[in-house]
Amino acid sequence: MRRVAVPAKMAKKLYELNANSCCVCKRTGIGLNLHHIDGDSSNTIEENLAVICVNEHDAHHRPDKYSVLNHMDLSAERLLEYKNEWEEFVKECKKEEPQVLATINVFGTYENILGMKIVFQWLDGRIVFERSYQRLDGDLEYWTDKVIDEILRFGKNIKIVLIDEPLGIEFCPNDKVSLSRTLDEPAARKVIANDWKKKAVASVYTNPNQASLAIVIFYNNEKLMHMSIHRCGNKIKYTDYKGVKCAKVRHMRVRKQVNTYVEQLLKKWDIENVFYGTGNPDEPRLTKGCELPLCWEKRNNSETN
Repeated sequence: MRRVAVPAKMAKKLYELNANSCCVCKRTGIGLNLHHIDGDSSNTIEENLAVICVNEHDAHHRPDKYSVLNHMDLSAERLLEYKNEWEEFVKECKKEEPQVLATINVFGTYENILGMKIVFQWLDGRIVFERSYQRLDGDLEYWTDKVIDEILRFGKNIKIVLIDEPLGIEFCPNDKVSLSRTLDEPAARKVIANDWKKKAVASVYTNPNQASLAIVIFYNNEKLMHMSIHRCGNKIKYTDYKGVKCAKVRHMRVRKQVNTYVEQLLKKWDIENVFYGTGNPDEPRLTKGCELPLCWEKRNNSETN
């Protein structure tokens, strides 16, 4: 087959679509190649050209020379996936309100920070790629500058989230790489929503006959999160998308304890528009606040868990 050269205009466009980075390892500032995905060098069209670095390109053509890097998985199908996923991410980053986040993980303790990692993620928690910085790379100020540069090369509107405490270093038992912390989808949607206070709404429904209530948070008329609270013996159980948590019933009135928790939850999620209701769940009666029935103060002795 006769090789068809990549026109300069097409090459420039492809490099821009890939943020001048390898679509496989995501590195920049290194040699890049335009690789024909299907192996047909005459099929020189945008859909068949992947931007990959010299390492990845060589590994694709000489996989037996890269036993350590193990790039045997660079099949045409996988390369096409890398290309499409990466170009979709780069395109999203350039939007006015990109649906991606840059999540900062710091490792060590408050007194002894060992490293930093920037994690680019989609709202559902999927990780696009990561960059790690260690003490041998430079000090904290250097890490911070590198992180900002990394974000700005993709887009100026990407929201940055800092995990609020230093993390211990953990490794995946399968591939031995360090684990990362990402934001879950409800929290991520809250972060990127510039109109959160206006469009976020919570409904709090109190069961009039049992010690239970339900809280639902909506954003832009879409259900974002559901949680429930109920008394089980001498414990208060809180259930949400993360699982179940328990708290012991305090000596003060249980209803005050539960009301305090509801208030803290709504404050944490920065919800100003709240509707309270009770009675018939299909046609609840609106109330001014969280009206908990007297049964919350009575322990059901048949439940001790």
